[in-house]
Amino acid sequence: MSYALLGLENPLLDIQAIVKQELMDKYGFVNNGAMLATEKEQPLYQELIDNYEVAYVAGGAAQNTTRGAQYLLPPNSTVYMGCVSNDHYADQMKKAASEDGLETKYQIVDGLPTGTCAVLITGHDRFLCANLSASEKFSLEVLQKPENWSIVESAKNFYIGAFFISHDGGYASSLAVGKHAAENNKPFTMNLSAPWVALAFRDRLDAVLHYADIVFGNEDEARSYSKVAGWGTDDVKEIAAKFAQLPKANTQRPRIVVFTQGSDETVVATGDKVTAHPVDKVDASEIVDTNGAGDAFCGGFLGLYCQGVEDLSKCVNAGHYIASLCIRRTGPTYPPKAERTAIPEF
Repeated sequence: MSYALLGLENPLLDIQAIVKQELMDKYGFVNNGAMLATEKEQPLYQELIDNYEVAYVAGGAAQNTTRGAQYLLPPNSTVYMGCVSNDHYADQMKKAASEDGLETKYQIVDGLPTGTCAVLITGHDRFLCANLSASEKFSLEVLQKPENWSIVESAKNFYIGAFFISHDGGYASSLAVGKHAAENNKPFTMNLSAPWVALAFRDRLDAVLHYADIVFGNEDEARSYSKVAGWGTDDVKEIAAKFAQLPKANTQRPRIVVFTQGSDETVVATGDKVTAHPVDKVDASEIVDTNGAGDAFCGGFLGLYCQGVEDLSKCVNAGHYIASLCIRRTGPTYPPKAERTAIPEF
């Protein structure tokens, strides 16, 4: 079938739990920190499941975004590809994605567990401990199998997070999808993902950005790229304008650059035009968790854009709306279908 949006990246099963301080102390975790799991942290994930009430979320940044886009799209509009293992974690992630209406076409590998992220909640604080594992094993060879490449060929829009380019299979797959998108005049979207990506993978990032018709990022990611590019500015509007003018493969579409700044205005650049869009702030008393708000914004924006909406201010408003739903909940989640209300006019 044809999908409005195909997302690709590193899938992680978020295992969320409200935990006791003694668990934080046991592992030496500091509130509001984040880390990649070492051998010491490997028992943490089963310990959470055994000793706490956990919630499972189909995570990884691009999977969060694709789920958010599905919120605004007709049923069965989105599909996601990434790599998992043949284990209980993968079963839980597939179930969680399905509950948000997201179709998954995971590559399955043996010998490694499905990637997971422990989300430890203490009051209003969070600690994230990610075990990437199988999520980094996605391969171009699997993407190019007829049953998978046919999904690429039929998809109308593409979304890739820059975390995907940190391993060889994800990088090669990003280039292949970007090339297909450019040759067929399909919108190809990339998220800068984190400030360190531009520092550690500048050449790979530039190679994939060459295909990007839409670029998402936050102010820190924008400034990180400006630094490595030698642009000599921290001004987000100026950086967005420079991004919009970078050469790109598909000359039939002007590049759209969208930089969020938390609760401050969102900056959009396309062609030689830069605009700023205020955020309708959520009352502090209603904010539960800002984790995943950026992914949610991208989902809302694309949820409207993939329906052919060309008014970028409306797409930004949709992004703000989905992000506002997300921050009223724990983790990068959206209201379940039974609790969803009528979607407002943007």
